[in-house]
Amino acid sequence: MARAPIPTNSPATPRHAVMAPRGFLVGTIGAIWLLAALGFVLLADFGSMDRTTLGLIAAAFIMAATLVSGALYLAAVAADLRRETVQLQHLSDEMQRVISEHKRDTLPLSPVAQSRIDALSSAQEQTDSRLTLFFSHRARDRAATTGAAPAADDAQPALALGDMSQSAPDTPTPTDLIRALHFPEDENDTEGFNALRKALNDTRCAPLIRCAQDVLTRLAQDGIYMDDLRPDRARPEFWRAFATGTRGALIAPLGGIRDRSCLALTSGRMRNDVEFRQAAHLFLREFDKVFAEFEKQADDAQIAAMADTRTARAFMLLGRVSGVFSR
Repeated sequence: MARAPIPTNSPATPRHAVMAPRGFLVGTIGAIWLLAALGFVLLADFGSMDRTTLGLIAAAFIMAATLVSGALYLAAVAADLRRETVQLQHLSDEMQRVISEHKRDTLPLSPVAQSRIDALSSAQEQTDSRLTLFFSHRARDRAATTGAAPAADDAQPALALGDMSQSAPDTPTPTDLIRALHFPEDENDTEGFNALRKALNDTRCAPLIRCAQDVLTRLAQDGIYMDDLRPDRARPEFWRAFATGTRGALIAPLGGIRDRSCLALTSGRMRNDVEFRQAAHLFLREFDKVFAEFEKQADDAQIAAMADTRTARAFMLLGRVSGVFSR
């Protein structure tokens, strides 16, 4: 059964209505500078004033015109952002309506989508199996050293956290963390599984890894895969600003996801799926905490590599939908 095309036009502001305010803005700014020039000519006495006085007067008019023009420009940019948000909202609502009409949830997934979900599930199961085997070996080694068998119910938490001195060799380096956050490519990716094991054995990184697995799996159910996204690359200084607590438009380049269909689908699910919204917010908090520590010991090349991982792309997507980069 052929699917109905997803509409790309939304009941947003017409183009001529958008251009009119911009033309008015340009005219207003031009009038401000013209008034500033006229005021300078009227106020300055070129016959009696020296060059320093004339320069100060000119600087005062230029500064006033710049401040007023800048305020008007920022107001116009804010209006454009609000208009784009409304357009995105309309597009998301329309896509949700189409999905609801065709009962998308009851339709079987395409073979490509199903194979990707199966591969992700298989990789997660293999990771859990390897970690279980790893912890079992540690339990037997510890029991052999102490001469006592660990209890089945009480030993696992101690083994998972472990003695910090014993788990120090498995503490993930920045390179390990980058590799873990990208997740293994396939079942033969030994390096990826080793890095993932180290990250899951670290009490600071493990919550982020689990949250990222949850979020990536949920996004895959909607056909959104991080490998398909091509975000705009942000310079390392924007990532460092985010790590030090900067939020809003000052770190807007981090929201480099431009795929409107992915943004609309994710936005719609954030509104309608409470569990997904909670998982996304938990993921964003864990990413914030881990990246703040990672940034302190990472160089610019490592930050760029981190930004290219699947987990970082999920952060860009969910961060933009949640308004992390616009408020």
